[in-house]
Amino acid sequence: MGTKQRRDYLGHLFLRVRLDDYDCTVCKSKEDYGTIRNNNDIFSTAVWNLLVILSKWTGFAGSRRQQGLTLELGAWSPSDSKHTFRDFHLEHNYPYQEKKDLETHWEAYKLRADKLGLDSLNDPYHWWVNGHRDDVSLESKQRIMGTLTINPNIPEFSAFFQAFPKVEVVTGLLIRRQFYRKIAANSLGKLLRETFTCLRWFRHEAWHDVNPQQQSRFEKDYRSLISWNLPSTLRELYIFEDFNKLLHPERSTKRVNRSLGRALSGASRFLENLSAAFLVDAEDFFANLWPTKEQNSNVIPWENLRKLALTSRLLHPEIGRGKINKLLMAAGRAAAFMPKLEVMEIWNGGEGHACLFRYSNDAGEPKITWACNWGSNVRLAHNVVHCWANLPRHGQHPHGNLTAVVNRLRRGRKQVKTYATAIRYLKLRSSVLDLISDYQLFWEEYNHSKG
Repeated sequence: MGTKQRRDYLGHLFLRVRLDDYDCTVCKSKEDYGTIRNNNDIFSTAVWNLLVILSKWTGFAGSRRQQGLTLELGAWSPSDSKHTFRDFHLEHNYPYQEKKDLETHWEAYKLRADKLGLDSLNDPYHWWVNGHRDDVSLESKQRIMGTLTINPNIPEFSAFFQAFPKVEVVTGLLIRRQFYRKIAANSLGKLLRETFTCLRWFRHEAWHDVNPQQQSRFEKDYRSLISWNLPSTLRELYIFEDFNKLLHPERSTKRVNRSLGRALSGASRFLENLSAAFLVDAEDFFANLWPTKEQNSNVIPWENLRKLALTSRLLHPEIGRGKINKLLMAAGRAAAFMPKLEVMEIWNGGEGHACLFRYSNDAGEPKITWACNWGSNVRLAHNVVHCWANLPRHGQHPHGNLTAVVNRLRRGRKQVKTYATAIRYLKLRSSVLDLISDYQLFWEEYNHSKG
C-alpha cells in the first residue's frame, strides 16, 4: 500500500507540542522573557513544520477521507503536572484521547489517585496540605497558563516570506481544554485566515487567563478573529471559555466583554451550528433585538442556523425576572430570523445554581422549556410565551401550536458545585464541549483535589 493510500485512512491528527521541563526553583514564578521566547520558538517550529507537510496533502475528495482531516493542537511541559498542579490530563501518558478510551467509572483516574496518594498528599511547598490545595499563588498559576504566539521570525518561515502555507486538507480544527496554555488569538486568526482555507468546523476550548491584562488583550484580539478571520467555508463554531474555583476564585463575578457577543452575532450569519459558553453572553448576542428597541426590519437573517447554544449571566437566582424575560423575548425575536432553527439553548450554572431555557421544534411540534434549581412557583411570563408562539414557522396555529413547560432540576443548591451540573441537562451538550473534555470535566466536578 502506497503512502497516499495509507494517508487516506487518517482522519484525526493530534499535534501535542512538548515544551521544556522546569524545576522547583521556578515552578512558583511566572515564565520569564527567555522562557516565553523559547516556548514560542518550540511551538512555532512544530506547527510550521507540520503545516508545510500538510500543505502538500491535496485531493481528499473521492478518497476514504471524504470529510477531510481534523487537526488538534495543544502544548504542555511535562513539568506542568509535577509541582502545584497534579492534573492527570496534563501527563504525557494520559489514556483518554478517543471515544473508545472512555470508561464508565473513571478507572484510570482512580488508580492514579491511589498510586500517588493524592487524598492525603502533604507537600506544603507546592500548596498541598492533607490532599487539598488552598491559596495557590498567582505566579504558580501563571507558570502553567502561558500564551503561545507563533513567531514569524524563525528561520523556517523565511522561505515563505512570513505567509503561512495553505492547508486545504484540514476541514476541522480542535483545541481542547486539556492543556492550560493558550494559543494567542492573533496567531489563531492568522491560521484561520491564511492556512485553513477549507475549514468547516472549529472547536476552541480555552482557559480564562489569571492575568487580567493578558485576558483583556486576548479578548481584544479574539474580537478581531471573530469579525475578520473566520473562513467563508466555516459552518460549525464551538467556543468554550473554561474556569474553576482554584484558578479563578473571582471569575463568576466578572462581566464579559460585551463587544465579543455583538461581534459573534454579526459574524455567525453563515453558520449552521454555533455554541459559545462564558466568553460571550447571550444578552450581547441578541442586543440588537432587545424588546425595548423597535423591531428592525433590516436584520440580516441566520439563514442556515439549526442549533444554537449560549450562556448568560442573567440566568441567575439574584437577577430579577424582568431582565430574564427580556432576554428570552430577545432570543425569540432573533429566532424569527432563523428559519431552519431546530434547537436553541440559553443556559448558566455555578456554585449552588443551574438553569436553562430551551426552544426545540421536532417534527413541527414547537416547545419551550424553562428548567432551574431555584425559585418557587416559577412560570414563563405571558409575553415570553406569546413571543415564541408567534414565530413565522409555526404556520397556521398562532398561540395554540407551542407547548410551554417549566421543570425543576433535581439538584439542590448544595449538590451543584459548578456549571457542569447545567451541562448535564443540555440537549446540545455535545456542541458545548468535546466528548473527551466533557469526560474530564465530570471527574473534576466531584474529585477536584485528585486532579
